[in-house]
Amino acid sequence: MQPLSYYYYNVLESLEKPCDVPTDRLQEGYDILYRHGGRIEVDLIRKAEEGNARGEPYHWYEALDDEQRAKLHKALTGGDPAKILKVMQRNGYAGVLYHHAWEHFREKSGVA
Repeated sequence: MQPLSYYYYNVLESLEKPCDVPTDRLQEGYDILYRHGGRIEVDLIRKAEEGNARGEPYHWYEALDDEQRAKLHKALTGGDPAKILKVMQRNGYAGVLYHHAWEHFREKSGVA
């Protein structure tokens, strides 16, 4: 993955603090997202698309309309995690990113 632009970090810094994430995980989830610089967003969308292809869509992915899923797919194929962040936040799924970061990238960050 290419080094991320300043634009990515601006989008990340403006990411909402989702109410569905426990307070003690908010900062840790944000730190993990920041530290991994886009890998979490790409991993999440890749897994969501694979689940959808198997007929086992993630509930939030299934709830998106075709246009929003197409935007996520385009961002994934273009390697643009900032676009993934924006689409997720605009559709009210920023909490999904925090949960994914915390559940799947926590140990890799040395934050165990």
